[in-house]
Amino acid sequence: MKLLGSPLSPFVRKARIVAAEKNIAYDYDPRPSPLGWPEGFEAINPFKRIPALLPDGDNPDFAINDSSAICGYFEKHTPSPALYPEAALEHGRALWIEEVCDSDLAGKIGLGVFRPIFFNIASGKPADTKTAHAGFGVLAEKLLPYLQDQLGEAQYLAGEAFSIADIALTTQLMNLNLVGFALPKDRFGALRAHYERCIARPSVAQFIEQDQQMIEKMGIVVERQID
Repeated sequence: MKLLGSPLSPFVRKARIVAAEKNIAYDYDPRPSPLGWPEGFEAINPFKRIPALLPDGDNPDFAINDSSAICGYFEKHTPSPALYPEAALEHGRALWIEEVCDSDLAGKIGLGVFRPIFFNIASGKPADTKTAHAGFGVLAEKLLPYLQDQLGEAQYLAGEAFSIADIALTTQLMNLNLVGFALPKDRFGALRAHYERCIARPSVAQFIEQDQQMIEKMGIVVERQID
């Protein structure tokens, strides 16, 4: 089994955390990314998106694309520990939160906050902190309050156990933190506590460390913007 996609992609990270929780072994190819697609990747995913999973070494022409599809495959491949709630209501809730994080939250973090800082620095330009702060302001208007309301006083987003909903949210917030934006405790205390609880899990903590090592190796220095 081989997983392909840049380690800084929150969607690749989501699939890798699910695999880590389930102790699923795979070969990893970090090369495919929006900054460069290796030769032949279009045959795996003609839409050039990551992650991509080649689940069967004997059938290299078959790929599972999209993080949600890959995580769903992992759940069936290795059912325990379960990362999707069994009860219908909680299961549906987990899928909804995952969708919100993969679409609305990902778009606003990626384009509005992450790219203006990280992509600028990576290409030798000054960080566009003005655009990033404006992007964070958009997040703080509706999406982050909604997600905090969904969490309420609970430990996790969909039932009493860590699930795909918590992973989907955490992987997006990891990219916020990579470019210097932590959730303000005075406004998003519950959501920040949830984030800190999730990144303390070994399955997540390893990628926090790897991401930091990667950006340091690239020579990228990010100043704290909101803490």
